[in-house]
Amino acid sequence: MRYVRPFLIDGLSAGPASEWLLGPEDGVGCTVRLHRGGVPRAVYSRDDVEQFALLLAGSAFLHAHGESQDLSIGELAFIPTGISGSVSGDGGAVWAEIETMVPSGFSRAAVPASSARVIPIDQSRFEGGGFAYQSLIDRKQGAQTMRMNVLQVQPGAGSPDFHIHAFAQIYLIQEGEMTLDIGKQRVAAPVNSLVFLPAGVVHRNFNAGNTIERHVSLLVPEPDDGEIFDFAVTIHDREAELLQQLPD
Repeated sequence: MRYVRPFLIDGLSAGPASEWLLGPEDGVGCTVRLHRGGVPRAVYSRDDVEQFALLLAGSAFLHAHGESQDLSIGELAFIPTGISGSVSGDGGAVWAEIETMVPSGFSRAAVPASSARVIPIDQSRFEGGGFAYQSLIDRKQGAQTMRMNVLQVQPGAGSPDFHIHAFAQIYLIQEGEMTLDIGKQRVAAPVNSLVFLPAGVVHRNFNAGNTIERHVSLLVPEPDDGEIFDFAVTIHDREAELLQQLPD
């Protein structure tokens, strides 16, 4: 299991990258791969996935509903199920193409109508907070498969202490370096890397550097309203013992 997966933007050829950052074999109902502009992208719709594009470099366009919308670095393009759309850009544009599988039995008629659109960054959301975030897309905003946040972490700040989730968590590091403790293993995730934390992996993450760390966080699937988000755990430096009785 590679928890931290660095990737290169420079030298990436036009079209899909040869290596997936997160593939079907990872088994979380979410795939991530890189694309560079310069090659026309087909306009198509999918009834089994929701599609997203997070722009990492250059400038690009979201094409949908007979019009084009500008896409700037850090912004997210969202194409709901059943909507025809695509993203394109020149040779300097690089984006992460993200696809998430819709739930079994999903019916588009059962959710509010949602259009393909570009979701901008509100920089005011990150002023004055040690661990500040903006929600880019979630269930209330029309996505049915995941929640995506962008977070800015000041030096010395970080997540809750050791915890686990009932969902998979995926980070794309956009600026600075994230430090993670995954169980008893400490790893660094530099800019331009993907972090993959399957459900149930004990972890915590923080900014151990002296500059801002910024990343996008994908929660797959999005937890239900009222569901416990971070299950706190304690790691002991001793061997685990056999149960003497069944737990409640």
